[in-house]
Amino acid sequence: MMGRLDLSTLFTRTVAAAFQDLMSLGQPKSTLRLILYGFAFVALPLIASLVYTVFYLDRLAVHSQSAVYQAAQAIQGSQMLGDQLTTMERNAQQYLVLADENLYMAYQDTHAQFQQTANDLYSLPLDGWHRATVTQLIADENALFSEVSATQTADRTNEDMATRFGALTDTAQTVLTGSYRMIDREVRAMQQRAARSKQILFWFAAALIPLTLLSVAVFTVLISRPIRQVEQAILELGDGEFDKPVQVSGPQDLQELGRRLDWLRHRLVELEGQKTRFLHHVSHELKTPLAAIREVAELLNDRIIGPLNVQQQEVVQILHGNTLQLHRLIDDLLNFSMVRERTPQLTTRDVNLLPLIEKVISNHKPAMLAKSQVIDTDLESINVMVDEDQITTVIDNLFSNAVKFTPYNGRINVQLRHNGEQALLDVTDSGPGIASTEQDKVFEAFYQSDTPTDSYVKGSGLGLSIAREYIAANGGSIEVRDTGQGASLRVVLPLQQFISEA
Repeated sequence: MMGRLDLSTLFTRTVAAAFQDLMSLGQPKSTLRLILYGFAFVALPLIASLVYTVFYLDRLAVHSQSAVYQAAQAIQGSQMLGDQLTTMERNAQQYLVLADENLYMAYQDTHAQFQQTANDLYSLPLDGWHRATVTQLIADENALFSEVSATQTADRTNEDMATRFGALTDTAQTVLTGSYRMIDREVRAMQQRAARSKQILFWFAAALIPLTLLSVAVFTVLISRPIRQVEQAILELGDGEFDKPVQVSGPQDLQELGRRLDWLRHRLVELEGQKTRFLHHVSHELKTPLAAIREVAELLNDRIIGPLNVQQQEVVQILHGNTLQLHRLIDDLLNFSMVRERTPQLTTRDVNLLPLIEKVISNHKPAMLAKSQVIDTDLESINVMVDEDQITTVIDNLFSNAVKFTPYNGRINVQLRHNGEQALLDVTDSGPGIASTEQDKVFEAFYQSDTPTDSYVKGSGLGLSIAREYIAANGGSIEVRDTGQGASLRVVLPLQQFISEA
């Protein structure tokens, strides 16, 4: 029993030592090697359990076979002792009567066989009482043989010999009874060993299940964790989050992949900075000649330089409108570069959104009149704590998009209302709307929808991106609403003052 428990303990210690050796080896050079380690450690307890079970059952079978064989030898030897005593008694009686040397030699041969059988029986694993009985039988038979060898025929009667051999036969019968008891004892011992074996194998299986599950869990984490880290790093790079360094643990090949992703992150940061600086510089450089063109267009439009005919007036109006549109695009580029360079700085104050929206609508009236568009408003007077310039830019961008995508003779709806502790601004046009696949993309920088418009000037794709940044800086949110017709954008602003984190 102790030997089997020691084997189970040795197996557990071997598995634990193998885990420690694996950890001490450091990180594997490849993911494939780590997977192979995982398969090995998961399969090792199962293989070891099969080997241990086969070994244990083999030892149990050998022990049971040996016990049955020894019990059979004990029964056979005990029966042979009785038969040999009967033969010796007959030879001794005849020798005492006839004094024939051949009979004495036969008695002597049977005596030697009896002693050999008794010694063989004595060498078996008998209990104390059984062994003492066999020892007594050997001693009594030796004493009787010595007496028979030294006794003359006339010195002892047949009745006396019969009494002495009868006593030996009774002792031999007692030995036979002890041999039968030995069988019963071995059967009980075999049943106990079988029960203990069943219990040991049960606990071994109970320990094997959590050990296997532990191995699976450990290597699942070791394999999946670096893959999740790589996936997370790629998602962060795709979302433009370049501030967090890329760190990947695990096998050396995945660590190298993490270092390459981190190099890519640094490279993207450099390219992003170059792009922002380029936009900033180009926007400023474009503003100087644009200002001159705009002033000339305004001078011509105001007829300060001289009178214009009808065709010239139309050309000047087109020129003036395009300078305004180009100025708006340049402002978008400047605002975008500022947003990308740093967190928008807030100068919050109490702002009434109603006159702010009306002012923006008034600025877009010429464009609406040119397309014969109608505007429906449902505006409440709501005060919010926001940065007025940023919110003005947001509303202007939303309304500019509505005018651009609304067709000729179309309608634009603007609604401002309370909703608990929030202000809701909805701007809805009657254009083709925003496809469900584009509702998240329209807030990305430089994204251009494939939706056709009546506008002859294509937008920059920055308006909604800037609007989202400004709204978030003021503690609000912006989303695309599904109204079933046209495009509807909702801005949610808190009524209480929002403190932006620097």
